[in-house]
Amino acid sequence: MRWILILVLAIVCTCSALAAPAAFNSGVIRLTVVDEAASFDTVVFYPTHEREVPWQAGPFTVEATRNAPPVPDNRFPVVLISHGRGGGPLSHRDLATALARAGFIVVLPTHVGDASGYPRAPSQAQILIDRPRQAEAALNAVLADPRFSASADVGRIGMIGYSAGGYTALILAGAKPDFAYASAYCANHDDSGSCPRSASSNGTNGAQGKAAVPAELVAWQPPVDRRMKALVLMDPLAMMFEAHGLSAVRIPTMLYRPQDDSYLGSTRNSVAVVSGLPKPPAVHIVPGNHFVFIDPCPASVAASVTLICRDAPGIDRVEIHRQIDQEVVDFLRANL
Repeated sequence: MRWILILVLAIVCTCSALAAPAAFNSGVIRLTVVDEAASFDTVVFYPTHEREVPWQAGPFTVEATRNAPPVPDNRFPVVLISHGRGGGPLSHRDLATALARAGFIVVLPTHVGDASGYPRAPSQAQILIDRPRQAEAALNAVLADPRFSASADVGRIGMIGYSAGGYTALILAGAKPDFAYASAYCANHDDSGSCPRSASSNGTNGAQGKAAVPAELVAWQPPVDRRMKALVLMDPLAMMFEAHGLSAVRIPTMLYRPQDDSYLGSTRNSVAVVSGLPKPPAVHIVPGNHFVFIDPCPASVAASVTLICRDAPGIDRVEIHRQIDQEVVDFLRANL
C-alpha cells in the first residue's frame, strides 16, 4: 500500500508542478528606437534567472536587475504598455515587473512629445498621430533585438493602455477615430481630462478641440497591428470613438475605470467603450480617480505632484495595484 501512496503523491506533485506557472525574476534594459520623427527610449522588462537587484531611476525604485540575461530556451508572450499624457515608461514599472516575473516580455515606449521630461509636440494632432507609430516601432525594435528575438512569441502579443495610452491601444487594435465627433463633444462639454487646453499654435483643444479638424488628421490613415491578441484598457481616453468605430476591435478586452470620474468623464470614454465594443469587455471598477492607475508615487514626488499622487482618504493605491497586477497577469495568461 505504501508504494501506491507514494505513486499517487508523485502524480499529484507532478500535476501541480505542470499547472503552476513558472516563477521568474525581472530583468530590465533600456534601448533606443529609431523612429521616422525622432529616436526615443524604450524600457523592456523581461524574465530572467538572475537575482533581482533594485536600483534608482531618479526618484523611482525599479525592482528589476539591469541588463540581466533573459531566460534562455523559452518563448514568452509580449505586452506593450502605453503611458498616459505627461507620463513615461516608469509610470507603470510595478505592473511591468509583475508581468516579467510571470513570464512576459514587456515593452514600454516613451511617447516623445507627450511624455514627462520632453518638449511637448507642437500640436495635439501630432501627438495623436505619433503615439500609435511610436508604440509599434518600439514593439518591432524589441522583436528584432537579438536579446529577445529568440524568446519573444510573435503569436502572443497584447497591449495595455492607460488614459491616452488607451487611445493608442484601441487604434492599434483596429478602432477608427472620428475626430469631428470628438471636436463636437469638446465644443459642448467642460471635460478638462478629455479636452485639455493644448499649447498648439492652431488653438485646438483636447483630441481635436473646438476648431476644425486639422488637415493632417483628416488625411491620416491610422495603423492597425493585426498581431494584437488581447487588450487591457485603464480609464482610456476614447471620446473620439463612436460604436461603429469600435466595431473592428474583436479581441478579448479587460477595462478598468475609477469610481470617481470627475477628471476623465466616463460617459464618453470608458462607458462608451464598454457599450461600443462588439465583444463586451470584462469590467473592473476600482476606488479612486483617474490617476489611481499610475504606480504609487515616491514621497519625494508626491509632495509636488498632488493631482497625480494624492488619493482621497481611504484609498489604498498600493493594495489596489497589487490586485490589478494579479488580475492583469491572469487575464493575459488566459488570452495570450
